[in-house]
Amino acid sequence: MHPSAAEDPRTIGPYRIVTHLGSGGMGHVYLGLDIENRPAAIKMVRPEYVYEPGFRERFAREVHQARGVSGSGLPRILDADTTGPSPWLATDFFLGPSLRDLVGRVGPLPEPTVRRLGGSIAGSLAHLHSTGVVHRDLKPGNVLITTDGPRVIDLGISRPIGDAPDGDEEEFAGTPGYMAPETIRGEATGPAADVFALGALLVFSLTGDGPFGDGHPSSVLYRIEHGSPDLNGVPASLRGLLAACLDKDPGHRPTIGHILRVFGEPSPSTVRSWLPQTAVAVLDGYEHEHRAALHAFHESGLHPEQERERPRRRTLVLAGITALSLAAGLGAWAVGGPFGPGGEAPAPAPREEAFGSDRADCDPGVHPADEYVDSIDPEPTLGEGAVSVRFSADGSVLAVHLKSGVVALWDWERRVSLAEIPLEGDAPFREIEFSPNGCLIAHGSESGAHVYSLETGEHTVHLEGRNVRSVAFSPDGTTLAMTDRTFEDLNGGVYTVDLATGEDITRFVTRTRMALGGVAYSPKGTRLAAQDGTGALRVWDTESGEEIRGVTGLPVSSWRSLDFFDEDRIFVLREDAPLLVDIDPIDPEEGGLYFPADEAPEGNTAKLAMNITHDLLYVLYMTDQDEEGMTVLESRVFDLRTGVDRTPDVEGLGFALLDVHPEGEVLADLTPELNEIRLLDPISLDTIDTFE
Repeated sequence: MHPSAAEDPRTIGPYRIVTHLGSGGMGHVYLGLDIENRPAAIKMVRPEYVYEPGFRERFAREVHQARGVSGSGLPRILDADTTGPSPWLATDFFLGPSLRDLVGRVGPLPEPTVRRLGGSIAGSLAHLHSTGVVHRDLKPGNVLITTDGPRVIDLGISRPIGDAPDGDEEEFAGTPGYMAPETIRGEATGPAADVFALGALLVFSLTGDGPFGDGHPSSVLYRIEHGSPDLNGVPASLRGLLAACLDKDPGHRPTIGHILRVFGEPSPSTVRSWLPQTAVAVLDGYEHEHRAALHAFHESGLHPEQERERPRRRTLVLAGITALSLAAGLGAWAVGGPFGPGGEAPAPAPREEAFGSDRADCDPGVHPADEYVDSIDPEPTLGEGAVSVRFSADGSVLAVHLKSGVVALWDWERRVSLAEIPLEGDAPFREIEFSPNGCLIAHGSESGAHVYSLETGEHTVHLEGRNVRSVAFSPDGTTLAMTDRTFEDLNGGVYTVDLATGEDITRFVTRTRMALGGVAYSPKGTRLAAQDGTGALRVWDTESGEEIRGVTGLPVSSWRSLDFFDEDRIFVLREDAPLLVDIDPIDPEEGGLYFPADEAPEGNTAKLAMNITHDLLYVLYMTDQDEEGMTVLESRVFDLRTGVDRTPDVEGLGFALLDVHPEGEVLADLTPELNEIRLLDPISLDTIDTFE
C-alpha cells in the first residue's frame, strides 16, 4: 500500500477513499468505503485515456460484460461511472494474497492443497464458461487466496467464446507463461485456452515455477509454441493430467468438466482446513494489517466534507504491500481492457515512445526490436565461441559478442536469451559497449563505428570507411568517442560524435595522428584518454580539446588497457604492473603509483578492470605466443586504494577477459579458449555459474 498523497481523490462516486493501493498501465486503484463502511476496490481511469477514440465505448462494454459473469468465486461489479469526466469502476474487495504472492512466501504447495485449489478454480471457470465468456488471462497473480476460498479476478480482457480480437484492440492479450499457443497466434480462443492456463498455474503451485520458465516475454512465448513444458517436481499422480492441459492442440486438452471430476466439486469448507499452516499464518497477517489500516482511517474521524477543508495527513501502512493491491482484484490495466493482467508482465510501451534521444533510460531486457527476437534460441549458448562480454548499465543484461558476428543479450540471472543483434562490418575481437541509459550498443570495426538501437532496430555508422579500433560512450550518453587507427593518411586520432544529431564534435589529435588502443571517459566526462600508436597514454580536456597529460613507454594492448579511477587519476598498464597516474601531477616527471604483484606473474600486463564496490583492481598478464601459437595467462587482484596484492588462492586461472557488474556483485569472465563464460565471485573468484 502506498501512502496517501495530496493529489489522491478524497471520494470517488459514493465511496470514501481510504488509501491508494497501486497504479497500472491505464489507471489508479484505491480502497474505498461505501456509506455503510463496506470496502470496495475502486479503479479510476487515467485522464489521458478518457479522450482516446472508442475508449468509453469499450469501457462501458467491458463493465456490462463483467456484470454478467460474477458469482462462483468471481468478483461482482458494485458500481461504475462510464460517462463522467473521470470514469471509474467499483468491484468486490477480496482480502488475501495472490497465489503468486503466497507461493513466493511459503514455497510450493502440497498436492492435496493443489487439488482443492484446482477444483475451486475449475468451478469458477465452469461458471464463467457457462455465461459464454473465456477469461483469457488466468495466472497466479489473478487468483486470490481468501479465508472464504480462492477467487478468480481480472476479467478485463475476457471475451465471448470464439471471438477474435477487435480491430482497435491489441491482438497480444494475456500473460506470457500462461497463454495458450492459439492465443499467441491471435486466433479465436475458447475454454481450452483457460484449461491451458489452469494447467500452467497448477504446475506453478506445485513447483514454484511456471512450466515454460520466465524471462523476456518473447523467449517464454517461443518455448510455449515450440518447447515442452517442464514438469519436474510435479507428482506422478498429476503429471498426466497437467501435461494434457498443456497440450499444444486445444482439441487434445481435457474439458473443465473432466478436471472437476478429477479434483472434485468445490467444497464450502474453509481454506484453513486444507492450506498448510504457514499459508494460514500469511492469511492471518493480511487480516491483521487490514484491520489496523481501517482502524487508523476511522480514528481520523473525518467526513469527506471536513477533509476538503484541510490537507490530507493520513499515512496507512501495511506490512504486505501486495496484499491489498492484489486482493482488490486489480493488476496493471492493459490495453485490451481496464482490468488487464497483473504484475507478471507489464504492457509494452508504445513503439514510438520506446526509444529516442530524450529517453532517460531503456531496459535492454524489455521490448527489443522485432528483428532482434524473431529467431533467437531461448537458451543462452556460445555456439562457436565468443570474443567479449559486457554488462548493461543496470547490470540486468549480459551482452556477449559471439564469433558468429552476433551480439547476444542474456538475462544472466534467469539464464534466458533475450535478443540477438547481427553486427555489421568486420568487428573481430573488438569489444562492444553499452550506452549508460541501456538504449544502445556500439562497437568499432574496419568500416567505422556501428551503433544499434536495441528497441527500434535502427543502425547507424559513424566514421564510415575508417578503421575504428575502440569506442566509448560519454557518461551522459550523448556522445560517442572513437579511436581511428587508419594508417593511409594523417587523419587518425580520437573523434567524438553527437549521437542525437550524428554531427562530429571534436577531433582529439596526437602527434602520431592515430590512436591504437582503448579509449575511455572520466566518470564525469571532463577528460578523455586513449593510447596512441606508440602505446603512449594521451589525456585531453573534453571541453577545450587540449592535451593535458602524456605518459610514454606503455605496452600496446589489443584490449582496453586503461580506465579512470576518478577525474584526476587514471589506471594504465606498464609491462610488469598496473600504474595509477595523476593527470595533473605536481612533478611532471612523476611516474605514478605501481601495483606490483607479490609473486611476479609470467608474461606482461594485457588488460585491467576495476570493481569500485569492493575496491579491487583485476589485472590479466599474458605471454607472447610460442612456436605452437600458445600463450600463458595469469591474473592478479589488487586493492584499489593501497596497491596491496589481494589475489585469492584459486586453482588454475582466476579470470581471462572479464567485465565487472555495475554494482560489483559478480564478474563475467570469458575463458581463454573463448568457449565458456563463467560468472565469478568478485572476491574469491569462485565460479558461480557457467554458460557454454
